[in-house]
Amino acid sequence: MTLTEGSSASTSCRQRSSWLFLATEIDAKSRKFAEQNVKDNGLKSRVRIINTDAESKTIIPAAELKRFERVDILLTNPPFYSSEAELQGLAQQKARPPNSACTGAPVEMIFPGGEVAFVSQIVNESALPANKTKIQWYSSMLGKLGSVTLVIEKLKEAGCSNYAVVEFVQGQKTRRWCVAWSWLGLRPSQAVARGTDAVEKKYLPFPTEMELAIDTDTRTLIDKLNEEFVKLDGIEWRFRHDLQAGIGRSIDGDVWSRHARRRQKRIDVEKHGSMDVDSVTDNNKDEEEEQTEPRFAFKLSVQAHNSEAIAATTVASASLLKLRWLQGQDSTVFESFYGWLKRKMMS
Repeated sequence: MTLTEGSSASTSCRQRSSWLFLATEIDAKSRKFAEQNVKDNGLKSRVRIINTDAESKTIIPAAELKRFERVDILLTNPPFYSSEAELQGLAQQKARPPNSACTGAPVEMIFPGGEVAFVSQIVNESALPANKTKIQWYSSMLGKLGSVTLVIEKLKEAGCSNYAVVEFVQGQKTRRWCVAWSWLGLRPSQAVARGTDAVEKKYLPFPTEMELAIDTDTRTLIDKLNEEFVKLDGIEWRFRHDLQAGIGRSIDGDVWSRHARRRQKRIDVEKHGSMDVDSVTDNNKDEEEEQTEPRFAFKLSVQAHNSEAIAATTVASASLLKLRWLQGQDSTVFESFYGWLKRKMMS
């Protein structure tokens, strides 16, 4: 289910035949047209208009969302202007008239503080306990490149590390940017999370993909992977030979480092007076099942690698191991796992 603006819902329904939409409109005239549009297109079963107004102190209609279990994504196209004077001033600066007519009402295009203030308020509201897990992803399109870094700084101040930045190229001159974020653990692909070259790298989120060139054939590498994960307690690992890929998850996050092993030994002694790993696992089973998501999840893909660097070696065949971060909040855990994987696979 998607929460978006009323004018966008009908168009999106044509592109995503299985999606359901909650749509908001603060302008009475726009709401009337949106409702008629939904009716004319036979979309009443898929689009519901939520009544909101410009006098509301909040942007996210949290009270209306209580009846729904989960909203997958909130989509917003914020007011780009802080005042009507700014709107008119920028329009006068253009040498040519706009390519398309702007039909937005002032209440839809103007917000005190402009788009940065608008999105910053959504960031603050998204961090509230009632909204943190209710909405999987939050996203907003931005009209100014300078706004992107300010919004990212706001996210970091709020303690959010799971975000994405994407650039939209619309025609030859028009560019827009999207900043999306989540308080949950699912990680977007690297192409999505770091989808622009216009923003300094220090503002981009931590990479979610890494690669290792291994001087061995793919069959040997797969066998070695499976052997190491069997030894490693605390990782659920499944490999599909038909896909040459495997998925792993750890409820507790880091269970591979020396620090993690020492920590677990101390816990075992304190709780049970021994190192009986089986009893510890059984007693913690209920606690693990109660967790809504693992602290770390990943995907490993194996493929033949034919780069010149590898071809120059004496090894008959070589492999490329691709690591994809799927879930988790802590980038240091992902980085630590990559280090462990590199040591084990290249030893």
